[in-house]
Amino acid sequence: MLFAEGLDPRWYGIFANILRLSREQPMTAAIFESYTLRHRSAALFEFAFSPMMKFIASDVETAKAKAKRALGEKTHILSVRDLPSGDVEVSASDKPGPAAPPSRREPTFGEQPRQAMEEPLQRPSSGTQLNGPIEQKFAEDALDRLKGDLSGKSRSNTGGSFDTGDRLAAGMGALLKPHGIDDALLNALVDGARRSRIEEDLFQLQTAFEETFEFAPVWPTASNPIMLVGPTGAGKTSCAAKLAAASMQRYGSAFLMTADVGRAGAIDQIRTYGEKLGADYYVVETPADVTQAMRSASPTGAVILDSPGVSPYDTGDLAALRSFQEACHATPVLVLPASGDVEEYRDWALSFAEFGVRRMIITKFDATRRVGAALTAAHAGRMALAFFSETPFISEGLLEAGPEFLARRLISRVPGRLTN
Repeated sequence: MLFAEGLDPRWYGIFANILRLSREQPMTAAIFESYTLRHRSAALFEFAFSPMMKFIASDVETAKAKAKRALGEKTHILSVRDLPSGDVEVSASDKPGPAAPPSRREPTFGEQPRQAMEEPLQRPSSGTQLNGPIEQKFAEDALDRLKGDLSGKSRSNTGGSFDTGDRLAAGMGALLKPHGIDDALLNALVDGARRSRIEEDLFQLQTAFEETFEFAPVWPTASNPIMLVGPTGAGKTSCAAKLAAASMQRYGSAFLMTADVGRAGAIDQIRTYGEKLGADYYVVETPADVTQAMRSASPTGAVILDSPGVSPYDTGDLAALRSFQEACHATPVLVLPASGDVEEYRDWALSFAEFGVRRMIITKFDATRRVGAALTAAHAGRMALAFFSETPFISEGLLEAGPEFLARRLISRVPGRLTN
């Protein structure tokens, strides 16, 4: 058949060798079968019809030199074989042999759900729900858990060094360490992931956050005002406005106070927010101003106090902050951006925890790739997570904190909104 088609007789042996190897070496046949049809056809054609020749010499280098003289500078050594005579046989060609099929690569932790969610993230119409069956099955349970207050679940903050002794720990470490999550939190998250009912990356990570953190949204009322605390630039004033906007829908009214009078533009900012929202707003420079505003306005809806940025290391700042808190009997809530210096954030959280802060709002999820610093701080300070912010727009509000959002956000490599 080969001769009838005009094939040069000297290549017949090549095909005979290929057929013989495929019968004698099942793995060879399996390798050939693993190619796609186009790859296999092109590679074997190129290999078969290249001028392959055999050269025999007393040693390998001499045989290679013979091949190079015969085939030129583009000589490719295809095989080397020791002969019974003690000589060496070198098979060579001026074209490379067929490439081996690509080796199978194990997906990294979170890679598959990330690939599934990256395309929907680019479509504004994708909505707030994930498209996978795991999320559909457990979304209602997860949302129900978000409604509860602090349940007294114990959380360990003693982690020691992080042990990557198995696939789950190694995969989660590779995913989460670049976000700025420390070893203590990593250990806690891996322990939580082991309690997952389903061995699927996204659900394991969601379970890890659910087991490690308290998720406790808290809404301000007249009897339970909220005082937002934290460093300058964390987004406290924007969070105050977002809480006020949501409270207007819940209670019909909101009462905004700002003590952040030293920051440039702060008074204009709170005035703009108050007027746009239709909420009452007051500028309070001292704790006495807070008491007077509360007495004169007698608010019936949400009461929110935006405090000035303070240093948690300055006892004078903390004493002043305490006076503002006591003036309206407010619950302090720490506001931190998602990304920052991990060690500094941890120190802030520990200092504010000593002040009495038990909840945190994490902002600016939309503005950074690495979002683990504030989570590490919350874990170190044993703080519940109250709200998340992933947009600068006041009308789009805050998200009630939950493990589903965190799992998706830490797996995703693309900064931006996950919800609509």
